[in-house]
Amino acid sequence: MIKKDHDPPHHLHKLSLLLNRLPSYHSRIEEVKEQIAMYHAGISGEKSLNFPLSFLDDKRFSIYHDLRLFDGVHYFQIDTLVVTQHYLLILEVKNISGTLMFDPIFNQLIRISDTKEEAFPNPLTQVERQRAQLRALLQKMNIPEVPIETLIVVANRRAVLKATEEVQFISSKVIRGEFLPTKVKLLDKRYGDERLMVKDVRKLGRILVKLHEPLDRDVLKRFSISPDELIVGVACPACARLAMQRLHGRWFCETCGAYSRNAHLRALQEYALLVSREITNQEARRFLRMDSVSATSKMLRAMNLQCEGIKKGRKYFLEVDLNRFSQ
Repeated sequence: MIKKDHDPPHHLHKLSLLLNRLPSYHSRIEEVKEQIAMYHAGISGEKSLNFPLSFLDDKRFSIYHDLRLFDGVHYFQIDTLVVTQHYLLILEVKNISGTLMFDPIFNQLIRISDTKEEAFPNPLTQVERQRAQLRALLQKMNIPEVPIETLIVVANRRAVLKATEEVQFISSKVIRGEFLPTKVKLLDKRYGDERLMVKDVRKLGRILVKLHEPLDRDVLKRFSISPDELIVGVACPACARLAMQRLHGRWFCETCGAYSRNAHLRALQEYALLVSREITNQEARRFLRMDSVSATSKMLRAMNLQCEGIKKGRKYFLEVDLNRFSQ
């Protein structure tokens, strides 16, 4: 049974907003595009496991997707955690195309595609680190000791899997998605003894969900981009161009001629996600491309935002519903 579903891709949403507000000539734009492509591939790969996981018994298996936990020193991310009374299973999903060469000698994963070779971190090392961090966290939770298994699941069906050394070991740890139910049956046979009581499984589930902290990274800082480098303006809800002007209490799109009364709400939420949750009248005027101090002040007051300070020093605190905004 799925106890925690896939998280809405808030960080991906931030990256998309950033891409929309970067000039086409910006020096970091290709890096942003690459990050977006990687996140899309990762999400697609993780969701591809929904079908093979559906063959597991709902009464015996509890499934937690996209867990981001803190072990007391470092955060760590688990794509999918399968919890049983007999063992836990960490699934690290890789949705990479081409020929994938696992190289334990140099501790790397090599992708060969169109005569091009690229090196990636070794996912076997990555997942072993996740196991150690999860084990440390379980000890802090006072959860009885339980075996923790790990698997690398290759979601891309066209990927060719190879290994330079330790072929037998790697083939036991790296599988394709469709083989997952069969692999779980083999683990069931290996671990016949119950290590956790039903109450322990429930306790573990409650704690995992409570401790989960979604990734909410500052994307401007991540790419060393200044807020001054962003394209300012209010996006038209009809054509999506950043080309709206404030005229007589409404927004008018210079490109398609559409009108809107509240297009600024989305623009200010973009500001909150990309720049800051705090904004002054001057900063709002610049970002919304408004000239009038009084009109901007009236607009901000109408949003019933919390604020502090007076006159030019007044700061408004923007509210963002990430779940609602990412839909």
